[in-house]
This record gives sequence, structure tokens and C-alpha cells, in this order.
Amino acid sequence: MISLPKIAAWIAASTAVTAAFAQSPVVISKTLLGSSAHKECLTVSDRQSVKYKYRAEAPIDFAIQYVDGANTVYALRLHQQTLASGTFLPKEARDYCLVWTNGAKQPILFRVEFARLAR
Repeated sequence: MISLPKIAAWIAASTAVTAAFAQSPVVISKTLLGSSAHKECLTVSDRQSVKYKYRAEAPIDFAIQYVDGANTVYALRLHQQTLASGTFLPKEARDYCLVWTNGAKQPILFRVEFARLAR
């Protein structure tokens, strides 16, 4: 079980990353259950970028993916990271999904911020 003071301290520490975004980001704080994923999809043009940051209590996987016909294509994959940030620059306009996956059996608290920005 995650203690309330630990959650409060963790959220307070991660709010500092908000200043790095040029516009208001989408902010999600939640517990990712064991063997589950959280997905956020958005349409991004080739003249936009997606800035992202996340922090998790334990290692999780992260991917930016899209569907091409019957195939899932991974534009970016990070494995077993507790902290990551970056800017995704798509080569073409399409619907992309940001996916965080907990492959462990235990729930993991995580916080993510992302924003679609003009280049």
C-alpha cells in the first residue's frame, strides 16, 4: 500500500517539470494495476511535436505507437524506466498513442505530462 505522505511528496516533486512545457500539458496521476496499461491517443501533424515526461515508483515500459493497416508500429519504445522525458517529432501526420505498461504484478503509481506543440 502506498502511503498518503509519500504520494503527496512525490506529486509535489514532479510538479516542477510542468514549467518545461510551452503550453498547458495533459497531466495524469494514477495507479497502474499489475499487468495493465494506460493509453492516451492524439492526432499529431508533421508540423507538431509531442513533449512528454513521466515518473513512476517502479520501472514501467513506455511506447509511442500507431496502427498501419493490421500492424502496430512503434515509433518509440522505452523499457523498464522509472523516469523519462523527451520530444517526439513525427515524420507524418496521423493518430499516435502514448502507452505506459506495467508488466509487474504489483500496482505502480505513476505521473505523466504531455503536450502537443507547434514546431
